[in-house]
Amino acid sequence: IDDLYEESKSRKFRLPRKEVMVGAGYSHAWLFHTPIIDAPKMLMHMLEEIEAHQYTDHVDVETNKYYTTIEEMLDEAKALGCDGLVNCTGMGSKQLCNDDSLIGARGVLLHYDRASCVWRDEQDRESTEKRAESLQDSVILIEDPPFGSETMPCYMIPRGEIIAVGGSYLEGDEERIMRQTEIERVVGNAQKMGIDVEKSNHVGAWVGFRPYRPTSRLELDEEVSSASGVKLVHSYGYGGSGWTVFVGAAKEAASLM
Repeated sequence: IDDLYEESKSRKFRLPRKEVMVGAGYSHAWLFHTPIIDAPKMLMHMLEEIEAHQYTDHVDVETNKYYTTIEEMLDEAKALGCDGLVNCTGMGSKQLCNDDSLIGARGVLLHYDRASCVWRDEQDRESTEKRAESLQDSVILIEDPPFGSETMPCYMIPRGEIIAVGGSYLEGDEERIMRQTEIERVVGNAQKMGIDVEKSNHVGAWVGFRPYRPTSRLELDEEVSSASGVKLVHSYGYGGSGWTVFVGAAKEAASLM
């Protein structure tokens, strides 16, 4: 911890107060540099890239059409003249494929506005703006007690115009809204991470379900492909690692086609 905070003086990245971390009993930390994806912006970029591709005929991501079986998807593919289909429906595969091994790993987040968020070491908006010019926002993840655990991690992720503070990884929890106790816990996490929660209100609450499976499914469904005449490849069940493995998963799915 001493080395981390000493390095932060020259690297100028924003961290929780040292006395908070040391007082909680933390003595070591990992420091590494990694790209952080602004997911909505990245998804829009990927869509634009597909639409501009020379072999793209038509893209429709908002069909408002819901399938109840994989057979319905295959019939649609055949009607469109397609000879291949990649099933990457995430949690939808539980019903489409009758896959009982697929469960939702529930996650909760609070969003804080990155531009107006006030930090505990900064007494007013003016000082926040001044320090923002020199400090770099950091991703912080704590999965060890007392602040966090594997199922109730404490983390902060600067992403685009927001700072996401979480969180949870609760397998089989199907509640679709944040419980009041969860909001209070995540606000507490924001406070631990250095956000002045008295002067910075969260601007949104988010609940999502990571499609968790004991082993991810990335394979050619030979039985269905043979019966339907449409090559079917499944690609789902990556839990919270979708943004980590999506490039490799997409290449492997394409090779199976």
